[in-house]
Amino acid sequence: MGSLFLWWLVLEGLGLLALPLTFRLFSARADHGYVFGKIIGLLLVSYVAWLLGFAGVPFGAALWVALVLFAGLNLALAWRDRAALQAWREGTMLRTILIHDGLWSAGFLFFAWERSLWPPIVDQEKYMDFAFFNTLQRTEVMPPQDPWMSGLPFNYYYFGYLMFANLARLVGLPSPVSYNLCVATIGGLTFAQLAAIGLTLTRRLPFALLTGAMGIVLGNLDGFLQLIESWSFTSFNYFRSSRIVGGDATINEFPFFTAIHGDLHPHYLVLPVQMLLLALLLDPERFRRTGERGFARFSDLWPYLPVTFVLATMVAISIWELPVGAMMTFLLMQRHLPVRPLLSWQRLRLLVAVGVMVVAAYLLYLPFYLHFVAPPSGVGFKFATTSLREFLIVFGALLAPLLFFLAADVRPKLSLGPELRQLLAAMLVLVLLLAYLAGNAVFVLLMAMLAAALVSIFTTVEAERRAAVLLGLGATIALLACELVYLKDPYGQKLYRMNTVFKLYLQAWMLLAIAAPWCLVQLARPRWLPQTARRVALVTSGCLILAACAYPVGVSTTRVVHAMTAATLDGNEYLQREHPDDFAAVQWLRENVSNLPVILEATGNPYSYYARFSSNTGLPTVLGWANHEGLWRNNDQRITTRRTDVTQIYNTPSLADAKALLDRYQVRYVVVGELERKDYQAAGLAKFTALPVAFSRGGTTIYQR
Repeated sequence: MGSLFLWWLVLEGLGLLALPLTFRLFSARADHGYVFGKIIGLLLVSYVAWLLGFAGVPFGAALWVALVLFAGLNLALAWRDRAALQAWREGTMLRTILIHDGLWSAGFLFFAWERSLWPPIVDQEKYMDFAFFNTLQRTEVMPPQDPWMSGLPFNYYYFGYLMFANLARLVGLPSPVSYNLCVATIGGLTFAQLAAIGLTLTRRLPFALLTGAMGIVLGNLDGFLQLIESWSFTSFNYFRSSRIVGGDATINEFPFFTAIHGDLHPHYLVLPVQMLLLALLLDPERFRRTGERGFARFSDLWPYLPVTFVLATMVAISIWELPVGAMMTFLLMQRHLPVRPLLSWQRLRLLVAVGVMVVAAYLLYLPFYLHFVAPPSGVGFKFATTSLREFLIVFGALLAPLLFFLAADVRPKLSLGPELRQLLAAMLVLVLLLAYLAGNAVFVLLMAMLAAALVSIFTTVEAERRAAVLLGLGATIALLACELVYLKDPYGQKLYRMNTVFKLYLQAWMLLAIAAPWCLVQLARPRWLPQTARRVALVTSGCLILAACAYPVGVSTTRVVHAMTAATLDGNEYLQREHPDDFAAVQWLRENVSNLPVILEATGNPYSYYARFSSNTGLPTVLGWANHEGLWRNNDQRITTRRTDVTQIYNTPSLADAKALLDRYQVRYVVVGELERKDYQAAGLAKFTALPVAFSRGGTTIYQR
């Protein structure tokens, strides 16, 4: 409990420290962005430290220098804006802080509890994430060294890992606890940020809470199907619900699954930054002046600078954020523009501005891109036939409010008589039926949504009313893209759109989660819809949202009932229990080895116990999971060479013969434990007894060179 409180306290301090800056970045209508102070502080401190690291400053010192600079900036802003801050303090400041800190704290504690039910940092790709996390806590140089190919820099998107590794450095807790607290922090921040955006859009706290819940607490409708199948909340298969569309051919993760799954992957690390971008874009006052008069003076560019920096950071954390992030930036920035004409110089200027912002985003993180070699890829075109049933299982609860709203909003705007409207509705039903039978119903549905959203947007004068529909439009375009295009990757023909669906579905989920509660507010207004239609819309949407609650309730109950150990946030508890000798060796390395000397350990299959020392300590090894390095480095021939060399070092009976390879890779420590004894020849392992023993317990020995 002490670790939990300390972590929370540091983040609270960071958020309060950033208050003068958020006061400037956000308007009063957006509560001066108080809830975003924590991620803004972490982002800016990490960025400045990262630049200092590339300038040659030892990274540990650079981090504290950046923190001092950030504190100085905010103190200067506080003094300069002291009158406005004082007026806010005497007005609504206390209420704002209590609301947003209450939401953040509740979300953080909830996700910390969820992690405590299943804390092991093992299985799936957690070893990859933990290796990055630990290495970045140790590193003193930029670019950081790859923990699974010693001597080479990272060739992966590491900035998100760096941000949260920096938070762990500042707090100073053991990394197996810090890792799980980072998972909980992202969940809590995202919940509170979603709620803050929902409050800005709806001005109603219950719907703000619903926004947070729909974004990162609710599941898809497969949870309800599991409940019907078993009539029990204690036998849920949490993993099944992430593989709905096309079975194992795609990944359909949603934020709550990602949070309880516990992989600190870029698509999860980016969520608070993604919400920060949307909050900046949705601030009612940010682009009002430029929307009304265009770029009249140089100062009109200032609102675009923080948006550019946050967009740049999103892309540096996860490249998959670029297309949807740039699209949403363009869509939301133009909501203040006049509706007519549809094609105008103002929209063209905004399009050019977004292009400039994308170029600037690249330049802001140029040190990363100069050291990053992107694997060969490209865009493929293929008309997918996603099952309508599977699609609605994933998105039904999120889409229903938007569908009802668009139908209600567009219906009176169509200048048709009642007979023609009925005929049009009948034809639409017939087209959907035929499309369903042909396997293309999802495409038809999304095209209909696209058309309805465009009609709604370009027949609405109020900018704020257009904002939520633009979110729905962005989500529709992202989902439609999954039916038409895919990013080529090395996963093969069967899995050709696995990553495309995976990443774009997640981004569409977040956009729909913000739009849906706003749509419900509109649908609930009297006289906006006939009473019967309004009841149908609200009851149907409510039932689907209630059904989406089955997943978090069922998974949490299942984990409580079937828990094998007492609740804990120690991600290495499994290691101590199942592999006590290895655990003791890992602890010794953590406590006695500084910097990043190279260790040698067995290399083997991914998604397994291999690479356990490099992952749990962050110390680089000659080769970790060869499969993943092959994906990151386009099957670099050095990966095969290293695999052969590791086998040769362990199996050769002569220490003299192994010396040349040990020297080549600058190996300082050699591990001989349960995996090494299983995979390599006893005669070869015996030669290491000639080396000094740094640590030994039971079946695990670490030799030092």
